[in-house]
Amino acid sequence: MIPVNLKMRNFMPYRGDVPPFSFVGIHTACICGDNGNGKSALIDAITWAIWGKSRASRDDDLIHQGETEMEVEFDFAVGQQHYRIIRKHSKPKRRRASGQSSLDLLIASDGGFRVISGDRIAQTQQKIIALLHMDYDTFINSAFLRQGHADEFTRQRPAKRKEVLANILGLSLYDELEERAKDLARQELSEKTQLESAIQSLDQELAQKPEFEAELSQAQGELDHLEKIIKEQQSAVNRLRQQRESLENKKLQLAQLEEHIGKTGEDLRRWQNQINQSLPRIKDYQELIARRVAIEEGYRQLIQARELNEELSQKLGLLVKLNERKSQLERSIQKAQAGLITEHAVAQSKIAELEASLQRLPRLKNELSKLHNEQRQLARLETELGEKRQKNQRLQTTAGELEYSSQRLEQEIKGIEEKLNLLHTRSGARCPLCETALGQDGLEVIRTKYDADRHGKTGALELERAKLADTKLELGATEREVLQLETGLNQDRTSLQGRAVTLTRAISEAEAADNRLNEARGLLAGIEKRLASKDFATQEQEALGELENELLSLNYESERHNEVRRHLLDLEKYEQPKRRLEEAERLLSREREEAARAQEAAQELNHRLEADGQKKQGLASELGALPQLEGELGQAEADYQTLAEKQKGAQETTGSLKGKLEHLLKQAAKKKEAKSRLSRVGKEEKIYRDLAQAFGKKGIQAMLIEMALPEIETEANKLLGRMTDNRMHVKFEAQRESKKGDIIETLDINISDELGARNYEMFSGGEAFRIDFAIRIALSKLLAKRAGAPLPTLIIDEGFGTQDASGIEKLKEAINSIQDDFDKIIVITHIEELKDAFPTRIEVIKTAAGSTLEVS
Repeated sequence: MIPVNLKMRNFMPYRGDVPPFSFVGIHTACICGDNGNGKSALIDAITWAIWGKSRASRDDDLIHQGETEMEVEFDFAVGQQHYRIIRKHSKPKRRRASGQSSLDLLIASDGGFRVISGDRIAQTQQKIIALLHMDYDTFINSAFLRQGHADEFTRQRPAKRKEVLANILGLSLYDELEERAKDLARQELSEKTQLESAIQSLDQELAQKPEFEAELSQAQGELDHLEKIIKEQQSAVNRLRQQRESLENKKLQLAQLEEHIGKTGEDLRRWQNQINQSLPRIKDYQELIARRVAIEEGYRQLIQARELNEELSQKLGLLVKLNERKSQLERSIQKAQAGLITEHAVAQSKIAELEASLQRLPRLKNELSKLHNEQRQLARLETELGEKRQKNQRLQTTAGELEYSSQRLEQEIKGIEEKLNLLHTRSGARCPLCETALGQDGLEVIRTKYDADRHGKTGALELERAKLADTKLELGATEREVLQLETGLNQDRTSLQGRAVTLTRAISEAEAADNRLNEARGLLAGIEKRLASKDFATQEQEALGELENELLSLNYESERHNEVRRHLLDLEKYEQPKRRLEEAERLLSREREEAARAQEAAQELNHRLEADGQKKQGLASELGALPQLEGELGQAEADYQTLAEKQKGAQETTGSLKGKLEHLLKQAAKKKEAKSRLSRVGKEEKIYRDLAQAFGKKGIQAMLIEMALPEIETEANKLLGRMTDNRMHVKFEAQRESKKGDIIETLDINISDELGARNYEMFSGGEAFRIDFAIRIALSKLLAKRAGAPLPTLIIDEGFGTQDASGIEKLKEAINSIQDDFDKIIVITHIEELKDAFPTRIEVIKTAAGSTLEVS
């Protein structure tokens, strides 16, 4: 993550809309200003925008005094992709209520930004954390040294340190893989249990097969007998149904006739209603036509008023656009003038910088000559390092031989003790080893021999262990000497090389400053001439004069426009009568024709109703015999139904038994398949449990952390050696032995100096800060080059007050030595000695209207 742009509104000391601050072009910079001006608030704005967290305990405390809302907009880059976060918060309107907050995440796309926020603030926050692969705690323990919290990582519990390091290395992926493997193992175990239960249930079902086969044979005989009787009863029922069907058809004809009579009556009523509706409409149309002249005159005046209103509205729109263009031109002229003023200040600053550079040239050449003498003194130390490495190799060989000899003696002693235990637990007349008949005396002789053997080897083992301990002590001392000498040489060599490059570059820049100084003075004179003659934004100034003439010629009168609008409202009452008049002229003749047609249809429907009434009386007399026929048919159908139910029961019994036998065949196949699946599931469960263990904290994650620790330790010791003249050394331990003798996972920090190893609390404030600073920079460098989401940005907020003049100088050298490892390094300080060490200075100035920023 690399910061690109920061914009604040009413955030802490920054009141109103503060101009956006751009980080583009800044590599190493210091934020300086008096205490309380708002230096640390800049970083608070960044952390609050990203994670919603800062030094304040409540969001309401971050809002500028006297304001009710605040907003931070932060642009940053991850790789080549740019993103924007907009976070807002407002105070509650009532006491004891909650304030309102919002959070948006956007991605750069097609020259702008596209919203990719979640449905809720929590979802958007998770997207941001996933994008950066980092939460707030990891950030303040690595890339951000907060004011007064440089020891944030050092004072953490070992488990918390390990968690921070895991987040930096992006090991959360393995936590997810571990959980997925555990879930899959649980699923396989659950399926295994289900399969075992299913196999047991299938065995119980398959035991019923002989019983089902006997029942099927008996049910099939009963079904054949019932089918013969049912055929005879079916013939009698069919005959009665044919007679009833004939009468039902007549009944249906009667119902259809009654329905037709009802529909004819409805049609008659509908035509009569149409007649009743048409006559009033005809009367209304005739009255409108009689008022034609007055309606058309009012409508004509309405059209004229609308046209005049449209003409005046167009003039009003043009007037608004011209005024907007006038404001734009005035702003452009003011902006051009402000740009020239800014260029004038930059040119003055550049001239001062070049003059200072030219004055430093003699001192720089003298320092370079001294540096060459120091480089020639390193050869003797390199020879001494080679001799100590050879001695260390010889000690390692000796220690390995002693360890092998000790292990061999331990195995032999263990074998003798097992034989003695066997002699003590066995009884009888035979030897438990060779089965030879022995008496009590023989057994005692064997025991005595084994005891003597064990005592002899135990003594030899103790002697070997003593030699091994002495060798390891000597080896440890030699390794520390080699490490200290290597660290010192590497640091001195790197320091001298870096200083040589820096001095050579500074000399070249100082020698070239003379020519650049003349160019800068000429540029300053040109800018001052343009400001005096107002030679800027000439086109805009000409366009502004033309625009003011055009405004005078427009001749728009707002009072006349208002009068036309009022008159238009009075005439709108003629619009609806005009439409109704047009409708009356178009529909009057058609309405008269429809009324005449409705009267003819009503007469025809009256004749049809009389004929249908006579047909209805004839059908009703024929249907008198239907009740008796239905009684006979009902009895016959009841008898048939009784027989059919018996047949159905027999068929269901037969079908059920056949289905059960077919089901048992399928169950047998399922049993075979379940046994095969059970074997596979057992193997897969073991695989997933092994994977869960491998992905866990003590598996791959512990291995990756152990692999990263030497790199962190080396980087920390490089910086610590540079800041303490190689007096102090840091060592990380990922494992240690518990009181019970077990090896436990940890992340301890051991610190030593020329007086030996001591607890962190026993070092002075200045020494403790240098220790914390070295470790945090090492973590930040690891964070800057991690895969997936690197964070090549380092932020240091003060903490230098514990350092003396020499310590501050060492810190400046340390910061310069790591500047190529980060894209951006930002240091917040009020110490004058540190300000000059940075090419870019961000001045925070407090005014009555709120704090402001200036870059120099």
